[in-house]
Parts: sequence; C-alpha cells; structure tokens
Amino acid sequence: MPYEQLNQDPHCSAPATFVLVHGAWHGGWCYRDTARVLRESGHTVFTPTLTGLGERAHLNSHAITLETHIRDVCGVLEAEELSDVILVGHSYGGMVITGVADRMSDRIKSLVYLDAFVPQHAQSMNDCIRQALSEENATAYLAAFQASAMTGNCGLTSPVPAVAFNVKPDSRAWIDRRCSPQSFASFATPALLTGRESAIKDKLFILAEDWEPSPFPYYAKQVSGKEGWRIVRLSCGHDVMIDMPVELANVLTGTRG
Repeated sequence: MPYEQLNQDPHCSAPATFVLVHGAWHGGWCYRDTARVLRESGHTVFTPTLTGLGERAHLNSHAITLETHIRDVCGVLEAEELSDVILVGHSYGGMVITGVADRMSDRIKSLVYLDAFVPQHAQSMNDCIRQALSEENATAYLAAFQASAMTGNCGLTSPVPAVAFNVKPDSRAWIDRRCSPQSFASFATPALLTGRESAIKDKLFILAEDWEPSPFPYYAKQVSGKEGWRIVRLSCGHDVMIDMPVELANVLTGTRG
C-alpha cells in the first residue's frame, strides 16, 4: 500500500500522539518508515532510543537495567509534556511500556504491545521467556543470552540475527548492521508493578505470525477475551515496523476508539 493511501483510512481524521518504543538491541531508527507514515498523516510521533542502544550506544554498560529504560521513556513523556499518548512497545519494549504505564497511567490513552512481552509483577523478560516457550526453546534462548554476555562482552548480550526473526531478506543486513549489544541485566530485571497500569482501558496486542519459536502467541492467548484488549494478527516476521510499516501505521491509527 502506498504511503498516500493512509490518508483514506477513516481512523486518521484526528491527530494523535504516538510514542514508539523499540525492542532489544534495536533503536529508535527501526521505526523510521512507520513514523514517517504517521507524521505524513498529521500525527505527532516520538521514537526514543533506550540508553546504551542505537545512537546512544556510547552509554552502554553492564549496569543498565529495565529500570533505566523505563525511566528513559518516562522522561520523554515528562520533558515533552505529553498526554493522551498511544504508547507502543515492541518485543522487550513491552516490558518497558508496562513499567511506564504503571507510573504514568494518567498520561496514556492506549497501550499497544507489538509482538511484545506482557509482564506481571516481579517478572523479568527472562521469566517471560521461560513462561511462554517450551523448556527446550527457552533454555536455548537464555543460554545464548548468558553465554554472549560472559564471553568477552562485559555483561552485554549480542544481537539476535535478523534472519532468526524471519525479517524480509532485503532488510536483514541493515538491521544486523544497526543493532547494538544490550545489557544482560536489562533482561534479568523484574518489572516492579503496583497495578496502576490497569487504569488504561484501551489495550491492543499485535501478533506477528510468521516466525518461530516465538513466545508471543502465548501472550496473545493470555490477553484474548480480557476486558479492554483487542488482538490484531499480521502475516510477517518479528520486526513488523520494518517489514510492514504502512500496515502497522494503519493498525496503530485504529487504536484511539
């Protein structure tokens, strides 16, 4: 679908404010095309890069935790004085936006989990992987993370290659070139939640169906049928914002109710 066709979507009449949070090893750069589509339709879009990643890789450290990244995004909402935000989190970014929503629910209109983890109180991303995958697949994931963090990387995990997420072949080299190592501690930090995120009544889970072993069908099933939740399924690999930027933008503009 050409970008200009987005303006024909009936959901696009009222401008909205989007904060798009990337997943592990990525940076704000991964939302480049989706953000462009949304901005061309009159929406306000922020694509923050989490500490230690992307253009902020010079700040990388084994000491960076999930708490660091939650504060990164809270800082954007605070410094930019944002309200009625549609807050989107991809993959690991689901851990981040859940923490942000727990602290700043009054500023958030909708939560969007883009093929993302939906943690409960005291769960880390590693816990979420164990919960969602078979023991064999979970063990393989976590062993790879830990081994890369301990093998000359000073506590930083190496990026998973794009091919493993079934990204379209013509984007794989670009993604692999742009991704950065990420602190293992950020995967091991539990999400400490009070339950205030439940005040946000509009929640969307977008499931990318064309890659495996994926932990995210588990989370789509967990939220299916719950009050306030909707599910959209897309036929693509894990990096939806790169493989289907226009389609993703169209889905996001339908989150405002």
